[in-house]
Amino acid sequence: MHVVARARLVLARRPWVYWAVVAALASTLALAVDARLTSLDEARRSWGSTRTVLVADRPLEPGDALDVHPVDLPVAAVPPGALDDLPGDAQLQQRVGIGEVLTELDLTAVPGPAARAPTGTVVVALTDPLSRGVSIGLKVQVAADGLVIAESATVVDVTDDVIFVAVDEFAAPTVAVAAQQGLASLLYLP
Repeated sequence: MHVVARARLVLARRPWVYWAVVAALASTLALAVDARLTSLDEARRSWGSTRTVLVADRPLEPGDALDVHPVDLPVAAVPPGALDDLPGDAQLQQRVGIGEVLTELDLTAVPGPAARAPTGTVVVALTDPLSRGVSIGLKVQVAADGLVIAESATVVDVTDDVIFVAVDEFAAPTVAVAAQQGLASLLYLP
C-alpha cells in the first residue's frame, strides 16, 4: 500500500492524530513568534535611553512649511543638534529628505534672503533678464564683461525678476557693482 494511502487510512480511523499534528504546528509557530518578539524587546532595551526628535513628513525644500512629527529614537542614533521642538521664527535653510531628523543646521532664524545663505557668504541681489526657471539651491557662477567674478554662488531666493545669490565675502563687492550696473549674468553649472 502506498504511503499516502496508508496515512489517509490512519487519519480516517484516528482523527485525533490530525488534530495533534495541527496543535503541534500551531504551538511551534506560537513559540517562534514569541521568541522573535522577545528578541525585539531585548534589542529595544539594549538601545538604552531614547530621545524624542522631529522628523520630516515629506521632502522639504527651503521656504516650505515645516511638516514634521516627533519620533522616539535611541540616543546613539540621534545626530548632534537634533531638534525636539521648533523655534517660533524657524525657516528651512536647506533641503531635508522624508524621514530625516531635523537639526539646528537645517533651520535658520535670520529673516529675508540671507536666511538660506551658507555661513561665510554674502547675499547679493541681481537681475538677469535671460534667467528663467531659476530655483532656490541652484549652484551657479556670476560673470560680468566676460569674466567670472564669483566662482561659487548659490541661489537663495527669487522674488519676481530679482535673483538673490549667496557669494563668497571677497567676491560680494564686485558682484554688487556688476549687478548695480546691470552687467551681472548667471552661469549655470552642470
